[in-house]
Amino acid sequence: MYRLNLLVSGAVRGGLCQSPLKVQAKNYRKPAAPCHTRLSPPEKRPCFDIRSVSIEYANKCHPRIIRSFLYSQYWPREPSVSGLWMSLDCPYLDILTDKYSNSGDRLLAFEHIKRTGERKLIGVSVANKIFPWVADELEDWAHCTCSYPESHRMYFIAHCYRSPNLFQKYDVNYIYEIEVLATAAEVTGQGVGTLLLKTALEQALELRHPLVQVLAVSQYTAKICEKCGMKRVWSMDYTDFVDNKGRRVFFPRRPHHTAAVYIKKNDLSKPPPEPCKPPF
Repeated sequence: MYRLNLLVSGAVRGGLCQSPLKVQAKNYRKPAAPCHTRLSPPEKRPCFDIRSVSIEYANKCHPRIIRSFLYSQYWPREPSVSGLWMSLDCPYLDILTDKYSNSGDRLLAFEHIKRTGERKLIGVSVANKIFPWVADELEDWAHCTCSYPESHRMYFIAHCYRSPNLFQKYDVNYIYEIEVLATAAEVTGQGVGTLLLKTALEQALELRHPLVQVLAVSQYTAKICEKCGMKRVWSMDYTDFVDNKGRRVFFPRRPHHTAAVYIKKNDLSKPPPEPCKPPF
C-alpha cells in the first residue's frame, strides 16, 4: 500500500494526471472581460509615424486629388457629426468642392511610405478670407434655395459669422478663416490635424493676417484648436438653432453637442519671423 501511494503521488507531481479540482477549475474558468480585450479598428494603422508626414502647399496640379479627398474623406465624415450632412450629389456640395479644390490657401499632408516609395495624401487644410458681407450673401442664397439641407447649412454658417461680431470686436476688415481641416480616416487622432493647423497658423502669421478663425462643428476639431493655443470666443448649442417655424434643425451625435468659434489674434506690430537661413 505504501508503494502504491508513492507511485500515485509521483504521477501527480510529474504531470501524468491532474487532480479533479484543477480540471474543474479549468473547465469553469471565467472568460475575459470585454474591457480587457483590445479591439483595434481594421482601418487604424498602429505603425503610422508622424515623422514621415510632410506638409506642402498646393498648386494648380493638385485640384483633382483634393476633390477626390474631400468626397472620400471629408464630406462623408466631418460634417455628419454635427447634423450638417448633405448628400454627395448635392449641387451646393459640388460648388463648395470646386471652391476648396481650386482657390484659397491650401495645405496638403503627405505620408511617405518607405516600403513602397508611395506618397499618400492623408490631410487637407483650406483657408480663405471672410468679409462682413459674406453673412448677408449666404442668407440671400439660403432664402432662394429649395433644398432644406443646403439652406440650413447656409443659415447656420451665416449665424456663426454674425453672432460673435468679431469684425467690430477686433476692428478688422476681414477674417482669415480655416474652412477645411480634414484628415484621412485611418490616421484620425494621430497628430495629422494638429500638424496641419499649426502650419496654417504659421502661414497666417507670415502672410500678416490680423485674425485667424476656425469654426469647430465637432469636438474633435475643438480639441485640435485648443492644442494649437487658439482661444474660444463663442459657442452655441445645436438645440438652440431653429428654423423660421421654430423647429429644431440639428440632431448631432455624442459628444458633438456644441459649435464653437476659435480665434488667434496676430500682433502685426512685431516684425514677421525670419525664414530659415542656410548654415553657410
